[in-house]
Amino acid sequence: MRRIFLVLLLLGAGVTAFFVFHHPPMRLMPPPLLFQEGGDAVVDIVPALVEDTRLELLYATNRLPVGQKEDRIYTVAPDRRLHFGRATMRIGGEGSTLDELREWTTGVDAGDRPFIHLERMREQATLSPGEAPGPEAAAWFAELDAALAASRDRDVLVYVHGANTTVERAAGQAAQLLHFAGREAVVVLYAWPTAENFLRYPRDIRNAFGGAPHLAEFLALIAGHTRAREIDVFTYSAGATIGSDALALLARARPQDATRLGEVYHAAPDADFRGFVDDLDAYSGAARRVTTAVNLGDSALRLAAAVNRASRAGRPDLRELDPDAAEWLLAAAEGEGLEILQVQPEAMPDLAASSHTFWYDDPWVSNDVLVTLLFHLTPDERGLEPGAAPSGARYWTFSADYPSRVAVLRGPLRARLSAASPAEP
Repeated sequence: MRRIFLVLLLLGAGVTAFFVFHHPPMRLMPPPLLFQEGGDAVVDIVPALVEDTRLELLYATNRLPVGQKEDRIYTVAPDRRLHFGRATMRIGGEGSTLDELREWTTGVDAGDRPFIHLERMREQATLSPGEAPGPEAAAWFAELDAALAASRDRDVLVYVHGANTTVERAAGQAAQLLHFAGREAVVVLYAWPTAENFLRYPRDIRNAFGGAPHLAEFLALIAGHTRAREIDVFTYSAGATIGSDALALLARARPQDATRLGEVYHAAPDADFRGFVDDLDAYSGAARRVTTAVNLGDSALRLAAAVNRASRAGRPDLRELDPDAAEWLLAAAEGEGLEILQVQPEAMPDLAASSHTFWYDDPWVSNDVLVTLLFHLTPDERGLEPGAAPSGARYWTFSADYPSRVAVLRGPLRARLSAASPAEP
């Protein structure tokens, strides 16, 4: 009996170690609804979507680097400096074909999705805090400007990943946005230092707060050294802790740069709810729009709330707010500064009730992410349904006929893409 107990104990320890330390690459997410059933026409409008299984992703990070600049590795340790470069990503295996890529982009099948591999990170520049860009950094920002000039969209999108995330997985998540934007958007990964171990989650939250000034400085650098029309910011999970704090720092210290903020989209935000609302008050007036996508059954945020002893912005408890903050939040949700998207898995096919990864796992939610960031449509224009919580807060959600609403939307969006041309320098 004792031997059986020891075997079970060792087996349990092995399984735990596997999930703690195993970080496979991201898989390409299921095609957003816009690309399904008629998605071939969308792909044809943006041929770059299927020109190659590789794509180039710009990045910035405050992780400590090691190795040669031409093939950098970024560790879990934080650095005081910002590092800038370009990552080469590959969708599928070495022998994957363009026909396979097209099918992965537009088709829905029950098989495994392909992995998104990180082949190489080439560091191009480094900046110390407060340092003006030298020739190398200026060249990196010039690359960003050149990408904007060649794009149909003059906005730059900064993606901020969550906790317990390797650089490869973070880059894979950002690559999803780049790929399904037809590679026409200019996406920049902001990689902050995470422990890559869910047992060290509290350390990740401390690193997020410590990294917020670096992210704020990076956003200010984009505002001051590029011709981006607007700066969109997309955060996922604990990325909202660093992103929310950085946006508030930017708005308070550099309000002129904050006016360049466009769409701010927080998916399943793992940030202290009270601090998140305080930050919102600081920067939401400067942004084009702030969207917060939440699943009230999110099991990861339930655990995060227990660890942090405070509700998370993606699973909020309004009772934690003082009356003034609660009144401000309700007014913001009623106006046009804040849009709350309540993801309701019970009304959506194939989405787990406890999902935390819904923004890239579910074609309905990923569709809303892309349409919001690329076309700047209001919730009703995007086909969402209004609702009201018992607290009186207004929110938006997906109706059962959302796929048919997207089908109606596909034609006008396709026409907008077809009529658009690369931006003038």
